[in-house]
Amino acid sequence: MSTSTLAVDLAGNFEPGTAVLAGLVGAMAMLVVIYGGKAMGMTRMDLLNTLGTMAVPKAASNVVYAVGAMMHLMMGAAFGLIHAGLLHAIDVTSEGAAVGFGALFGGIHGTIVAFMMPVMLTVMHPLVRSGDTPAPGVAMTGLGSKTPIGIVMAHIAFAIVAGSIYVAVAG
Repeated sequence: MSTSTLAVDLAGNFEPGTAVLAGLVGAMAMLVVIYGGKAMGMTRMDLLNTLGTMAVPKAASNVVYAVGAMMHLMMGAAFGLIHAGLLHAIDVTSEGAAVGFGALFGGIHGTIVAFMMPVMLTVMHPLVRSGDTPAPGVAMTGLGSKTPIGIVMAHIAFAIVAGSIYVAVAG
């Protein structure tokens, strides 16, 4: 697709269904990065367990992971809509620009999450509040010193994958 054609196709033609699909696939890519880092010993973060126990702290493990997965996918769909909206707002002119801006958006989003997630968990997570789960530490470093960079990289992966899929399908 030529540069000028992509800009014309995206301008004003927001496709929410495509954005949701792109966000869901991006959320799966994010899990690959997170659990890949966990498998390599770079972090002890278990996102789906953390999300699931936030909602159902005493449930069986399979229920905790199912709830965590649903929460993560819902957030992926929502952020797919946001990322597609941002791509429209800046009027990307090429697939490469979508990837570059996606990496930028993901890096910013991941940095914010790395610093805000510990605050949220300390205030809202029932197992952290009760002391049954250790506090996450500054920028989630309580789960390993490489956890913050993993969070940022996972968000960059999300944004690149979601943005690329959205532009490829919608553009």
